[in-house]
Amino acid sequence: MKYSKELVQAIKDRILINVPSHPNDLVRYSIENLSISRNTALKYISELIEEKKLLRSDAGRYTSYSLPVETADFTFRMSKKLSEENIAEKILSFIGNIQPSVAQIFDYAFMEITNNAIEHSDAKKIHVQAQKSIGKIRITIQDDGIGIFKKIKDSLGLQNEKQAVIELSKGKFTSSPEKHSGEGIFFSSKLCDKFFILSDGLIFSPQQIDTQTAGGEELGKGTKVTFEINLDTKKVAKEIFDEYAGFDYDKPKFKTVVQLRFMQQEGLTLTSRSQARRLLTRMEKFTTVVLDFQEVNFIGQAFADEIFRVYAKKHPAIKFQSTNESPQVRAMIAHVEAQ
Repeated sequence: MKYSKELVQAIKDRILINVPSHPNDLVRYSIENLSISRNTALKYISELIEEKKLLRSDAGRYTSYSLPVETADFTFRMSKKLSEENIAEKILSFIGNIQPSVAQIFDYAFMEITNNAIEHSDAKKIHVQAQKSIGKIRITIQDDGIGIFKKIKDSLGLQNEKQAVIELSKGKFTSSPEKHSGEGIFFSSKLCDKFFILSDGLIFSPQQIDTQTAGGEELGKGTKVTFEINLDTKKVAKEIFDEYAGFDYDKPKFKTVVQLRFMQQEGLTLTSRSQARRLLTRMEKFTTVVLDFQEVNFIGQAFADEIFRVYAKKHPAIKFQSTNESPQVRAMIAHVEAQ
């Protein structure tokens, strides 16, 4: 069967889109999902390699494929004249044109994270690495400052940096409330397809990413923020802002999602009222609180009671929700709510 040029291009585009998720079985995946023969799949993959849109590696036991990545590195020294706009101008000249919906997400995340590094890190310099491929852009912003978790720990008087991770995950925290709302990192983490912050040997991310994957061995002093945006992302900035904040002035709201797995970084199970009270600090800033119990298989009666009965009754304007509960967690929440 002879395909039209348009159909051939569409098939090749689909092959490229699926390279990141199928690097080791790209041929098989293309045959099964694009309704093409093995010979056709191999032919198009070979053409993509010749066009330098696809890379092939035969190292190791299996053939693997990857997308070529262009990388640019920039270093900026702190000064009174340095601004996020100065930095963004250089990065955007490298990235080039991107569709408006992707540009909205990029602009928000890049400006917020870069501004944090300039105004809050006490750093001497900022290093930015920009990467672009056929399917995505990846930005890493690294400073040599105090470290974001230490900054939060000192600002809130916490016992250690591990406690600062859970505070960061809540959102609405800033060490300069007169200048910032504290929503930048929260929304950036929701808007981007991948997002993580690495500092002090600790990591914050909505996704499951370990410090080795995040490049922790390369980080000394300071903070490293990395985010990725797929060029065909399905995320829409307005929809995410509406979901978590909305813009109804008569009924203002702010929804947060708190991942309780961060509390377990201290090596303790979630059993005590003091742990619950620490979790509940600053919750009065939100109208909806979603507690994500992923990776938390057990909670104690006192911990659950303090949140879902004692605090909830004292703050009826706050709506508590839970997600990803294990059977034990779900049963314990139901038990205390029935009291």
